[in-house]
Amino acid sequence: MRSIRIMAIVILALFALAACGGGDVTVPPPPNAQPFESSGSPKVDQIIASWRSVAIEEMKKDAVKEETLVEEIFIIDNGSLADVQNHYMALTQNGWWHVRRMPGLQGDVLLDGYEHGTTALVIGAVDASKFNGKGIVVYTLRGTK
Repeated sequence: MRSIRIMAIVILALFALAACGGGDVTVPPPPNAQPFESSGSPKVDQIIASWRSVAIEEMKKDAVKEETLVEEIFIIDNGSLADVQNHYMALTQNGWWHVRRMPGLQGDVLLDGYEHGTTALVIGAVDASKFNGKGIVVYTLRGTK
């Protein structure tokens, strides 16, 4: 009887560990994305600079290890914020789950988040054309707790 309980505890622990991690946590860039250099809009550059500062601090507050942080910034010449949102929403088909406390797509800005086990991902995107720039600028920050 005791060995059955121990075996059940071990099996439950294995399931819990499998749910907490593992799997593919790579995040592909949006289609047609290029490395960000400039959108041509000082306002958008200011928004991105703000996100870089705030996102890193918030990740640290959420117990994400600083040494695991991976920051990427892209620009997409053709596309929309809805396309970017759909691209990242597709991560849910690979074991990621959508963080509901993020505001999502609101007007000219997308702020979203996803988690996969102990890995967190934050996405910010802005339509630079609405701020006298060009393209959709996408900021991502990923890290592990």
